[in-house]
Amino acid sequence: MGLDDNLVYHADILIFGIILIFTLASLPRAYARLSRRSEWSQGHFLRSITPLPATKPTFNAKRTPLAPVEPESFVDLDHGNSSTACAPLSSEHQNSLMHVVDEKALPKKPNHGPTVSSIWHHVAFVLRYRVHENYSVNQVLLILAYIIIIFYVSFYQSDPFTDPHRAGFVIASQIPFVYALATKNNIIGMMVGVGYEKLNFLHRLVGKLMVIGANVHFIGYVYKWSLAGDIYSKLTEDYVRWGIVALVCLDILGFCSTEYVRSKSYNLFITSHVASLIIFLFAACYHEPTCVPYVIAACVFYILDHVVRAIKTRITTAKLQPLPELGITRVEVPSINAGWRAGQHVRLRVLSSSMGWWGWSEVHPFTIANVAETSEGMVLMCKKTGHWTGSLFSMAQTASYGETGKEVGRDVRVMVEGPYGGVGHTVMSSYSGAMFAVGGSGISFALSAVPDLIQAATGVKVIDIIWSVQDPSSLTPLLPLLTNLVQQNSSTRVNVHVYYTRAISTSFHRAYLPQGITILPGRPKLGKLLDGAITDTISAGGSNGVFVGVCGPLSLANSMARVVRYSDVRLCTAVGGVKLHEETFGW
Repeated sequence: MGLDDNLVYHADILIFGIILIFTLASLPRAYARLSRRSEWSQGHFLRSITPLPATKPTFNAKRTPLAPVEPESFVDLDHGNSSTACAPLSSEHQNSLMHVVDEKALPKKPNHGPTVSSIWHHVAFVLRYRVHENYSVNQVLLILAYIIIIFYVSFYQSDPFTDPHRAGFVIASQIPFVYALATKNNIIGMMVGVGYEKLNFLHRLVGKLMVIGANVHFIGYVYKWSLAGDIYSKLTEDYVRWGIVALVCLDILGFCSTEYVRSKSYNLFITSHVASLIIFLFAACYHEPTCVPYVIAACVFYILDHVVRAIKTRITTAKLQPLPELGITRVEVPSINAGWRAGQHVRLRVLSSSMGWWGWSEVHPFTIANVAETSEGMVLMCKKTGHWTGSLFSMAQTASYGETGKEVGRDVRVMVEGPYGGVGHTVMSSYSGAMFAVGGSGISFALSAVPDLIQAATGVKVIDIIWSVQDPSSLTPLLPLLTNLVQQNSSTRVNVHVYYTRAISTSFHRAYLPQGITILPGRPKLGKLLDGAITDTISAGGSNGVFVGVCGPLSLANSMARVVRYSDVRLCTAVGGVKLHEETFGW
């Protein structure tokens, strides 16, 4: 075994060792999660079961059913027509979110491991710091470690102009890693307890290193052959031509993976990816037989991923319903009502020619917006932000004829794949308090997590929902839902704070909101709200930490990360630490 073989072999062992360290670090959280029998069947495969009986929510008699809000919170939600304020949601939808649970039947308190912020607050303070391109310090450290390893084995006792073989060998050794990190059913993510989307930054990093290394490899040989005067004869050899094919595939992958191409032409991005990654594997094997073991490993990851994705895919009928106040299409899938955990997302494909020439082929991720095991099935909130979601919203506005006559909305065939992502090994119900900072359609995360916490929690004392919207009328279609959350008969206190950024033109006269729901102008002061949630949790006797979930624009996630990072040390220690989880689709 030569120096090149030794270096590459030990580099791969080192990378795998780092993965193993993170795996071992996640074992306490994995044990805390999997010690609950229900977790073995949730979060893996979508299915349909007989739903639990949904009963009308029992309201706390100590609460005022409808309390007038403070003057600054007044808003005429129904534009003067109170009879239609709650029309977008059926009574079945309202009732199915809350199951009355007998206190004697409550499950035992979930296992809970201490958070990093409760033990090493100063370490967590540093690791949470956001640096260039919204990467945190811990992500930057991983990136630097990976780059150092690759650069060391590439340049140790090697000059790329005189020894270009080393660069090619290093690139070949990274093929399994880049393919494993690209899969939706990510084996590395399963080991460390995070979703594939959380490791996408490493996939992009390894891909960029491979593109750079392949070009250095090729340029080095061109330079070497040019000095020897046999470049033309070399370029006629088959293995060189196959190497050029592999290089072109990598360059296409690198170019089409840029943020500009992804945002302007997603179909070009995905088509080039699928074609190039398959051709590259064949070209690499014909170029250099040494690549064969690495290619086989990549093929195993790729094929297993697609087999599992096929098993996770359901083709069914969904009901589309527009929510104009939110600019959202509500997608209800009655035939799927179980199999996911709060915070997980699915990949949705709409099988209709109304989506356009290529719209039917596009797949988009959406966070599941309701709790599992209800009669309404799975609900998605699809924000109208681009051409595809705009077409979906237009379809939902199409009038159809049902049992009650003409109505807005329509049925459509869809392909649902998932569930994916979520909070990993974190058990939200093991915390003493929870705060959800969401923006726009990010309310989906809170709508699935909060009912789940109310049903399953034995120690959650306080839940705060902070919802940022542009227009206060966004609250109208979800008011019945949120009212049920804050007025249910439970030992968990739920408050909803809605903040709007646009000036409103509606009247403030005789507007009422239930106690526990407030609506205010401006942007939320996340720091004060977090301190309030921590203080309330401590006052209620909670000491198992506060879970903070954020879902929405990347700017909101960055703001919340800064707030958690600079949170009061004494409060964090007293409450048992603060766990931050982000759900953003900016990967």
